[in-house]
Amino acid sequence: MKVVYLGLLFCEESLQEAYKAAKGQVQIAPHAFQENLLSGMKKCVGTELAVINVPPIGSFPFNYKKLFSKTYRWGEENVQIGYLNVPVVKHWTQKRKIEKMLRTYLKTGEKICVVAYSLYEPFLQVIKKLKKKYANLTSCLILTDPVPGREDFDRFMTEKHKKRGDKLVSLAKSIDGFVLLTKYLAETAEVGERPFTVVECVGKTDQPACARNENPKNICLYAGVTNKAYGICELVEAFIGMENAELWVCGVGDAKEYLEATAQKYENIKYFGFVSRERVAQLQNECDFLINPRRPTGTYTKHSFPSKTVEYMMTAKPVIMYKLEGMPDEYDEYLSYLTGENTEAIKRELTAVFETNYNLLADKGQRAREFVLRNKNADVQAQKIVDFLNTCL
Repeated sequence: MKVVYLGLLFCEESLQEAYKAAKGQVQIAPHAFQENLLSGMKKCVGTELAVINVPPIGSFPFNYKKLFSKTYRWGEENVQIGYLNVPVVKHWTQKRKIEKMLRTYLKTGEKICVVAYSLYEPFLQVIKKLKKKYANLTSCLILTDPVPGREDFDRFMTEKHKKRGDKLVSLAKSIDGFVLLTKYLAETAEVGERPFTVVECVGKTDQPACARNENPKNICLYAGVTNKAYGICELVEAFIGMENAELWVCGVGDAKEYLEATAQKYENIKYFGFVSRERVAQLQNECDFLINPRRPTGTYTKHSFPSKTVEYMMTAKPVIMYKLEGMPDEYDEYLSYLTGENTEAIKRELTAVFETNYNLLADKGQRAREFVLRNKNADVQAQKIVDFLNTCL
């Protein structure tokens, strides 16, 4: 069976271009998920895997500095399509090119399974159109984000957002099977009786472990989106006045000004802003704990498994976080969970962690890395998806 992957990631050339041209944060988390997954699928499927890719960039001129998105090719059957990067026109061009390439595969008469990433409208529209003509086409959707307009996290949700989500779910009715980040997405995406499997993460197996700190100073690092809704302000407040502990924060979001002002006022809080992946890796080596302040509030967290959970675990550093509803129980023994919702409760729980023998926590961090390497690596997760495609579709 030929597998054609419709992706929303970057080839290396376009990633470097995006860092320079994007007028906001580059979509690294979905890129990393797909990059890791494709490395595993390539081993499982071999030459039967082809990739048709669209880079996840905003439109010119408001969200991106370049008018054209270039065409890139790597390998024999991997292509990142080029297009005029303006609203409406970009989607029309993408659909036309994707349809043309898929028809080339389908006309051979061979069974083709199209695996599409995300509720991306051009992907769904092309699949729906081609399924009406080609009986040798089956389809699978990888869904790692909530349906637009259907979460209480969308504080500024309008009727327009809801209609968009309803439209995408309607288009996805033509999909034969699903790979979901959490089991709860099956309901919001209206999967119904169609088959699905859960793949909450794909570990990057070549990510090196960080060195164990022999003289820990209770330095906690958070690297990610710094939006107030994710609990970053409450976490920072918990560190204010805390002796013998520091909080380092990397990333940008709507809490940027607050973080800058607070870091200037308190010595034990450092804000680095947006930094490169190489700089994050350096800071991870220097810190003692990796922390994520996102709390299990609202329906959104039922449909979420933060990618940084596994990224953190792979460092072998102790991880402090909240348990979100979408997280499987098998992760519990490898993580130190927070439960407090206010500043004082968070401070008490952090203090309790810092008072624990650090070697015991470091051992837990090492076991967390081994768990990911053994059970959640790219090869294992990709094989799970390929088996699902072969048996259920």
